[in-house]
Amino acid sequence: MEKKVIFLIGTLSNGGAERVVSNITLNLSEEIEREIVLFGKEAKVDYDYKGKILYLDRAELNSGFTKVKTFLKRIIELRRIKKRNPEAKVISFLEYPNLLNILSGNRRNTILSVRNYMSKKHHKGMKSFFWNWSIKRLYKKAAKIIVVSQEMKKDLVEKYLIPVEKIKLIYNSYPLEKINEHCKENIEENFQHIFSKPVIISAGRLGKQKGQEHLIRAFHKAKIHHPELKLVILGDGEKKAYLQGLANNLEIQNDVHFLGFQFNPFKYIANSKMFVMTSYYEGFPNALSEAMACKVPVISTDCPSGPKEILAPNETQEIIDYNHINSRYGMLVPNVTNQNRSMVETMIANGIDQILSDQEFSTKLSNLAYERISEFDISVIIKEWEDLILE
Repeated sequence: MEKKVIFLIGTLSNGGAERVVSNITLNLSEEIEREIVLFGKEAKVDYDYKGKILYLDRAELNSGFTKVKTFLKRIIELRRIKKRNPEAKVISFLEYPNLLNILSGNRRNTILSVRNYMSKKHHKGMKSFFWNWSIKRLYKKAAKIIVVSQEMKKDLVEKYLIPVEKIKLIYNSYPLEKINEHCKENIEENFQHIFSKPVIISAGRLGKQKGQEHLIRAFHKAKIHHPELKLVILGDGEKKAYLQGLANNLEIQNDVHFLGFQFNPFKYIANSKMFVMTSYYEGFPNALSEAMACKVPVISTDCPSGPKEILAPNETQEIIDYNHINSRYGMLVPNVTNQNRSMVETMIANGIDQILSDQEFSTKLSNLAYERISEFDISVIIKEWEDLILE
């Protein structure tokens, strides 16, 4: 008997969760029928997918009244979709779609996918109070909650009192063969002058979570020993002007390049000397993992959650020695706080210097990165999604 799954997410563009949905739909068994439900004015489709696209609406939420009215309409429309497909699993990604999913009925087939470390993401303000309340009171009513790291699972159990038997860990997956093909594409002519010099690269939304200001300061320090070094940051977001201003203040504006969202980030990463991530918190960081799939050395903050599970899977203790790197798949530095900011930025700068100055060490990290991420190839992880859908 053919099974059906419905994925609920706002858009198929410009995001890690969105790319995960793309990868899953492209690689599921042909025996599983798939639909992707999108909503809102920004419901774009930039990523490849397989299945049927449905839209709850294309509404623009320009007032509080409109937000509430549209929210209720979306619940009603999603309930109709569920009634037409009573046996289909409905898997939602991110907080807003998860809320729509849990409030629209048929909870025995309702599956929520949590993509971030919730207690770090929602730690202050009325909006965070609302999301924390909804997670604590409603998520346990779902049939299953998917998380992408052990730390996230622990967070949901300890901070939100979710029963542990409701939670299932499925790591993010990556189409390594496809990424390898993307890496071989040529960089546009207008960007080639940047990559003619040694490049440090990072990718992610230009928002508070990603902490790119620490990367810019570390890059400034690293340029003392490597004056030709360039920094490329992929992604868009509300902090772009601030980050550009910081580069101007440090007088490195000609060496820091903001290339915006790129459908194929892999060709830029593959032509860089290393990838650096400075996030305050993550779920299971796609950008870091995809950089490893591009066979470049990586440096990452040890933020909750994901980087330590990826780069130092045998070091599960909370306090680790960041100077000990021999058994790791990349370089870890402490998570950034107000107290240690300058120290961490210096550690990143030193890591950049070590990778640039020691080709043997750089090659070793490149090989280790690809070796580790091969464990998360889509051909391996997709079986866990299929088992979930077919059970």
